[in-house]
Amino acid sequence: MRPEPRRSLAIVIALAALLTIDISSASALTLHRTWTAGLGTNAANGTITLKSYTNGVGSIRYALKGLQRNVVYDIQIRGGTCTNLGAIVAQPQAVLTNATGTVARTDNLYPWVMVKIWPAARKPTFVVRIVHGTSVRCGVLTSAMATRVSVVGLGIDLPVIRGTSAYPPCRVALYLASTAQPREPGVTFIYAHARAGMFLPLLNRWKIRSGASLIGMTVKVWTSESYVTYYRINRVRKTTNAMAGVFSLLRERLWLQTSTGPNGTYPKLIVEASRYKIAKTTYSAAHPTPHPVRC
Repeated sequence: MRPEPRRSLAIVIALAALLTIDISSASALTLHRTWTAGLGTNAANGTITLKSYTNGVGSIRYALKGLQRNVVYDIQIRGGTCTNLGAIVAQPQAVLTNATGTVARTDNLYPWVMVKIWPAARKPTFVVRIVHGTSVRCGVLTSAMATRVSVVGLGIDLPVIRGTSAYPPCRVALYLASTAQPREPGVTFIYAHARAGMFLPLLNRWKIRSGASLIGMTVKVWTSESYVTYYRINRVRKTTNAMAGVFSLLRERLWLQTSTGPNGTYPKLIVEASRYKIAKTTYSAAHPTPHPVRC
């Protein structure tokens, strides 16, 4: 079936509008996530910064140095690590070094590129690699992630680690890698068992007037770049589908999830909170050493 003329025109107009977006100066866009990679030992060859925005577009900024002069470097974004490379998921536009072997520029990344990058970004590691013949530099792309969570007044204070599909360990909380991180649009989803020293106090409060005493309490979440984000609890609920709405909610929220019974047939408890403050903190405060153990 041939497309209707009006529909074809609409597609052309939409593509034309997209191609005119100037991401480098698009202050009206909402930033989703930023990844940064240092190239060479101690970033001796500079940095590459990758950004994603909520409308699907992205940007990649080069601040490179100490490279071969007046040559073209191909850009590869790949899964894996620099010593154990995965598949190439995207190849942004190549860059040309100047007479001093440096590059300082920002390029647009359109949705059809970002949609390939995001699956790699949700893995434990992914990298950016620049290549000109035998001149190769590589760096792991990292972003700010939750590292510690506490609920003031409840005795909850846990290291936070990346969640996996395996049964959750004890003595830590976990973040859901497929959702947002603190200060990003969307839901930051942190979960832990309802056990002593973990999220049990949330369940105990729920058993008294459905958790009314939790409303107004402060939750603090530290992140890997040494910031602490303060949230205020404003909703407590029990649900048989803990993931309902977690990917469709676009405004920034924190959800703490724990169990209400000894197995997966029991409903889950969700404690929701909204951000009200951000503060710089120390590296040691934001990087507690996790000691996960099998439950």
